[in-house]
Amino acid sequence: MLKLEKTQIFLQQEARSKQEALQLAGNKMIETGLVSAEYLPGIHTRETLASTFLDHGIAIPHGMPESRHAIKKTGVVVIQFPEGVEWGVDQQVFLAFGIAAQCNEHLKILSGLTRVLDNRPLCSYLARTREAGKIVDALEGKLLPGLGSQKEWQNGYMKQSRRETCERGWVSRTGSKVKEVTREYVIRNTNGLHARCGSAFISALTDYDTRVDVRNVSKNGDYVNGRSLVKLLGLELVCGETLGIRLSGLHASAALKRLEQLMDEELTSI
Repeated sequence: MLKLEKTQIFLQQEARSKQEALQLAGNKMIETGLVSAEYLPGIHTRETLASTFLDHGIAIPHGMPESRHAIKKTGVVVIQFPEGVEWGVDQQVFLAFGIAAQCNEHLKILSGLTRVLDNRPLCSYLARTREAGKIVDALEGKLLPGLGSQKEWQNGYMKQSRRETCERGWVSRTGSKVKEVTREYVIRNTNGLHARCGSAFISALTDYDTRVDVRNVSKNGDYVNGRSLVKLLGLELVCGETLGIRLSGLHASAALKRLEQLMDEELTSI
């Protein structure tokens, strides 16, 4: 469970651009003693390589592996933008989680955030609350009036995952059905399946008429929608663990070949 102090939460902030929001997040990470100033360039570099936007108005700005020497301690700051910040095309961010973490610690943080914040009503509530304690309570799994307990959120998360796998993970343009194919891959990236890897995974499948389900085999996890960055990060796959992939649809075989190239060559060094 992610531990957060009220002093790490900054409500009612404003930013006129994504770059300004990134700088603000970095400054707050310095202010709270998580990082030194050397960490900030990595935050901006990271964003140029792949967007840190997740879904439901959430972004997770963080530095590059090369910036980790500037991390003083693992932690998170939460920046609330009630008026929103344009992060990309059709992407408005209302909550930015600035992350500082060494090695695989960032995967645990990301997993904790995605499993709690993959809840649209909750995200909307937290984006506008004027009580920092409410954000702390939500991330610690405490009951919020009218929003349910963490157990209910987790149950909802799994139900939504299964629903998306069936309904949103694959929208066939042909209506054809083919036998599904499955593969398992050991994660060889020393940083695990992090956000940039997840974005590359999703982008590689853009042009394929294929349903994509993924699971953490090493943790005996359930299949979830492999086209959702939130779901991918929620797998918390570290180096050495096994990713299970299930494909079905018109382009399943072609998509599998593309993923084999991605997993064997490209994702190892991202």
